[in-house]
Amino acid sequence: MFDEEEEEPLAAVPPHDRPRERLRRLGPSVLTDEEILALVLGTGQPGRNVLATARSILRQTGGFSGLAAMDVTRLERLPGIGPAMAGRLTATLEIWRRAGTTSAWSPLVDDEATSRIVLPELAHRSTERFVVVVADRAVRPLEVVFVRDGGDIPVQVEPSEVLQAVLTRGGRSFAVAHNHPSGSLEPSVADMAVTRRLGAGAATIGLRFLGHILVAGSEWMRL
Repeated sequence: MFDEEEEEPLAAVPPHDRPRERLRRLGPSVLTDEEILALVLGTGQPGRNVLATARSILRQTGGFSGLAAMDVTRLERLPGIGPAMAGRLTATLEIWRRAGTTSAWSPLVDDEATSRIVLPELAHRSTERFVVVVADRAVRPLEVVFVRDGGDIPVQVEPSEVLQAVLTRGGRSFAVAHNHPSGSLEPSVADMAVTRRLGAGAATIGLRFLGHILVAGSEWMRL
């Protein structure tokens, strides 16, 4: 539900104080979070201007970090965001994610290097996701592949689909990672079992398995 506070229409805000004009005049770094989101949204709701709509969304999601953790289905359920806007927001967040991570990738020489790649994909997610980091023979990352995205139940992953994802992308080594939305870093029996099976399967077909990272919140551990 929206807040019941009164909001003046955006047309009543002096032109030089509107988000688009402030962006042009001062640059993006000085804009507030609600102004940035308002520029993406473009329009508000009946009886509520776009700044008020953006403010309400940020309050409900806990800010940009919470917004970024939502999938498109959950986004479109928020007041002020329908299917089209949910798609636009998801694409905008994906641009930010790719720009911020792919240029910073370094070889997977240790678990810390792997964690730097997978944390942006898994940290603070409200649903479980399983990813594989495909790398070459020199353990240089080639691609992060989303193997499974879960809902309210843990994802079930077969080693064969992970190994196929690596082979079809020309990988010679790989690491995997998944998150626990509960916030617990305690691995499950299934987590340990799939890790063992991945190691055995990789060895059978000549791939190098670099390990399995478990993420909870912003923390991580190697299984």
